[in-house]
This record gives sequence, C-alpha cells and structure tokens, in this order.
Amino acid sequence: MGNTLQLLDRNTIETGGFHGILQKRLIVNSKFGPKSGVKKGTWEGIGNLVYFADSWFKEGVETGLHPHQYIDVLTFIVEGRLDHEGSLKHGISLKSLDFQVQKSGKEGFLHNEINKGSITTRMLQLWLLPEQIEQKSSFRVHRAEKGLITNVYGVRDRNSTHIDVVYLSEGELYIAKEESLVYVVTGNVRVDEEDISEGIMLNLDKDIIHCNKESILISVYVKE
Repeated sequence: MGNTLQLLDRNTIETGGFHGILQKRLIVNSKFGPKSGVKKGTWEGIGNLVYFADSWFKEGVETGLHPHQYIDVLTFIVEGRLDHEGSLKHGISLKSLDFQVQKSGKEGFLHNEINKGSITTRMLQLWLLPEQIEQKSSFRVHRAEKGLITNVYGVRDRNSTHIDVVYLSEGELYIAKEESLVYVVTGNVRVDEEDISEGIMLNLDKDIIHCNKESILISVYVKE
C-alpha cells in the first residue's frame, strides 16, 4: 500500500455521545450511518460496514430503550460489563471480551445497554447492512480468546463483509486481509516500521502486522 500508512486516530476526532456516553465515531457512512452526532473526520466504511464507534459508559449510564430494523448491530465489550435489556435475550450481562451480534431482520428489536457495574465500561459498536434480510430478529454472543482469530460475523450471516477479532500475544505476526480496515482495540503493533497504538484504525492491504505487546485487533474485510 505504499510508504504512507492511511490511518485514523480516534484522538483526532471530536468527542461526541449522548445520555452521558462518551463516543469516538470512526466510521459514519454518509448515507446509512446515524443522521445525528459527530461526523467530521470520520471514514465512510468498507463493504457493508456503515458505523464504527468506540464508547465509554460510566457507572449507571445507559443508552435508553431504542429500536433497530433492517440493520445488524454488533457490540464488543473491551473492558467492564454491559447489561442488555430489550426484546432479545432480556437480562443478559456481557463481560469483557464478549462479542454480541444482534440481527434485526424485518421484525426489528428494541434494546437498552446499561452499565450496572462499578467501573467504566468500554465497548465498540458496529453496524452492518444485511445482504439477505431475515424475517425474524436474532441474538448470539461470541468470545474472543488469546492466541486466536475469531470470526464473529460473515459466512453464517450470508454477508460478504466479514468481522474478525484478532487476539495476539507479544511477538506474533498477523497478515492483514486484502483491502481491509484494522482497528487497534488494545495494545501496540508495528506496520511498515511504524508503531501503532490503541485507538488507531488502519486501511491495509495484506500488510504484515508485528505485535509489540499483547494486542486485540478488529479486522473488517470483504470476501465475495
């Protein structure tokens, strides 16, 4: 991809949010992303990924009950816990490294996300456009594991846009997918002789990622 890395640092984006939630919105698609909130400096996305936000919930903070329809909503808990309320799996508590996939389908769903824990919860949320809209809404939870690449979205969803959670140990290598977006969730990696820290999204094309210390990455790519 040349000598200059294409990257987006969350620290360069205006802080937004609502109901006490602090957000850094890295991807807000101009056509399909949220119609309100911070858009300046964000990227358009890749494939069917139309929204990507890094968010922090202080103790007791919640989104409030709200609907989704014709969209797939993915939530990754980085730190802390987040309790789920609503029309799908009401009462489930998600903990660090849990990756929740909610598919609204034609039926749609209502949900509320609330931090009932005692520490600030950090979570990522991604929205994807489904390629085949199912009649019923659905809910599932994956778990990221150290040393593994966990595919949390893609084939089973009949979607050409895939999401992997890549959990690397110090010294490990990961080869980025062709034309992919990679977000450094935690840790520190090196790409093209440049050190990349937490909170940076990269536009990569089969680049080699060297893990400087234990790191978690989110990889988004299109696979026809």
